[in-house]
Amino acid sequence: MSAVGNDSCIDRSHAPLAVLALAAVFRELREKLGLSLNQLGCLSHVARQTLSSIEKQEYFPTAETIARVAEAMGFSFGEFCVKVDCWQARQPGCCRACRYSCMAEGKLRWLDAHRQCTRLQKALPASPVNLPDSH
Repeated sequence: MSAVGNDSCIDRSHAPLAVLALAAVFRELREKLGLSLNQLGCLSHVARQTLSSIEKQEYFPTAETIARVAEAMGFSFGEFCVKVDCWQARQPGCCRACRYSCMAEGKLRWLDAHRQCTRLQKALPASPVNLPDSH
C-alpha cells in the first residue's frame, strides 16, 4: 500500500493539462537542483527512461511514482502538488483558454516578451444582444 494512497493530487480528468503541468514542474525542479535524469533516477529509485517519459509528456505517473520523485527532490507529495497547482496558476490566461495547446516539453512556444499569445486566434462569434421584451 502506497503512503499516498490511491488518490493523486493531479486531476486525471484533464489528463493533457495534468501531464503538461507535471512535466514542467518535474523538469523545472530537477534543473534547479542541478540533477541529471540518471542522478534523480538513482535518488528516487525510478528508471531514467520513466523520468524522461514524464518530462516529455509521454507518461502520466502513478501517485506513488510522483511521491518517490518529489521526496528525492526534497519535497513531500503535498508540497509537490501545490507546486503543480502554482505552475498552472502562473500561466497566462490566454494559455489556460486554449488549454496550453502550444506547450512543448514544459515551455510555452507562442508567447512574446509580454507573455501575450502570438498564435492566430479564431474570431469568436459575437454574443447575441439581449433586448428587453416589449409587452
